[in-house]
Amino acid sequence: MFEDMGYRHPLIIGTGGGNDIVSACLLVADLALAGIEADVAGLCSPGASHTYDEEPEGPINKVTAHARRFIGKRELTFIDAHIPTLLGVEGLRANVYNLSGCFGTDALITGLEYLIRAQGYDGIIAVDVGGDILARGPRDPTILSPLMDFTTLYAVAHLSVPATLVEFGLQTDGELRPAGCAEILDELTKKGIMTSVRDLQYTDRAVQTFARMYHAIEPIRHGHTAAMTIRTLQETEDIHTDYRFRIQVQDRKWYHTFPLLLEKRYFGKAFVMDARQLAGERHLAFPYQMPLGQYLRMKQLVDTKAEMDMTYTSVNGEPVWLGLLCPQMQGPAREEILRYGLCTCTTALLWERDAALLAIDGVRCSPFLVSGAHVDTVALYVSSLLRNPCKS
Repeated sequence: MFEDMGYRHPLIIGTGGGNDIVSACLLVADLALAGIEADVAGLCSPGASHTYDEEPEGPINKVTAHARRFIGKRELTFIDAHIPTLLGVEGLRANVYNLSGCFGTDALITGLEYLIRAQGYDGIIAVDVGGDILARGPRDPTILSPLMDFTTLYAVAHLSVPATLVEFGLQTDGELRPAGCAEILDELTKKGIMTSVRDLQYTDRAVQTFARMYHAIEPIRHGHTAAMTIRTLQETEDIHTDYRFRIQVQDRKWYHTFPLLLEKRYFGKAFVMDARQLAGERHLAFPYQMPLGQYLRMKQLVDTKAEMDMTYTSVNGEPVWLGLLCPQMQGPAREEILRYGLCTCTTALLWERDAALLAIDGVRCSPFLVSGAHVDTVALYVSSLLRNPCKS
């Protein structure tokens, strides 16, 4: 399927979090059938911290079974730690890495360049499932996890080796709508960014490897995107389903459910694109020096759900709750989430409109507001990030 892309030893990167690294293993398996060895990498979530053999994460991290993931002091399940073992079960020889944007895009690019030289990679294949990496900003406000995908897109577009994006399972992540998909594919075709379209069959050996790996991971972390991708390879008619995402503040959870249409015309299609050209067309793929800077700029560009929502960050040693709740949550649930979050922190960053809804005072950093303790220090820092978006 993908052996003719011209690479003899690529690094394959799952562009987002969750099961993207599992999806990237489909290409590892496919290339192995043609005698092409590839390594695989996934992204560290900016809303969590990670350790590797008890060492804190850096820009580039070798993954073993001892990799761990935390939010605060609470340890979470971490599927990436299972990938080396699962690849071994499938008879695939591949190094596994985690990439971190927590040190900024320059540090990530520098780390990737070092890895490219050390391992002799002749190119990068970025793998996205669902389509959120194709989003056009405010024109596609239904994306739910833009930070990791666009960090990857920006980084791979600025490397010294060629970079290709492979997109399959279009619409399965619930982030692009039918009209948007059609417009985007038309745009990418007309601009020459789309280089080919490949067919995937459920019976393909590489697809079967992907399915087995996903089913082995599923008891640890059920992924809607991977599950629906496998389903689209087994069905022939449009799928009408419901998609649910979660908002979590510490140990409390709220859910938002919405209807989703998966169009049969995309079933079994893998779209191959020039990643560097795509990055040049997507203003959500931008450089940053720290995750909070990326998060705030992304929220200004497209008001939607993002990976750092409802998490806690540190500003000059002071913990700050990032209460920039996505617009999909409305009504009584919105107020309940915000009030609960405010009870868990001494300092919070809110949308100005939510502060008005809750009758909360603070220091404005439009369109945001800092409330609680240490407001002057935190507001000064946030304002500096907003004034220097490309350096934040």
